[in-house]
Parts: sequence; structure tokens; C-alpha cells
Amino acid sequence: MTVRHRASSESEARALWAAVVADNPSYVTGGVTGEVLEIRVAAKSARSLRQTLDDLLAALGTAERAAAAARAR
Repeated sequence: MTVRHRASSESEARALWAAVVADNPSYVTGGVTGEVLEIRVAAKSARSLRQTLDDLLAALGTAERAAAAARAR
């Protein structure tokens, strides 16, 4: 499964990627192209995929809120 997210800038996309990749196992890959963060997830079962995506999107949401707060300063 692939998740694509457009950040407000390339540097923010890179920061978001750094925030989510650190916590994820080797079956999560991806990177940044311009303002777009692309995350690919592979799993052995639908349940495992769902759990990984839930965790990943929660981490991405937290990182996104932190980036928004930093922009507001």
C-alpha cells in the first residue's frame, strides 16, 4: 500500500519522513520528492497492514501538528 502526503514544503516533507521512518520496521519504505512524502507499506496480512498503517498515520499526524506549530512561531 502506498500513502502520499503533500507537505507545505520540501523541508517539511523531509522532516515528516524522518519522524515516521525512525519508528517503523524494514517493511516501511519511501522517501520525498519535492513537497510529496511517499510511504510504502508491505505486510504479511491485512491485520498487520492495518496496524502498521494506524501507527504510521498517528505518527505522521503528530509530526504534522509539530511542523504546523513550528511554522506558526
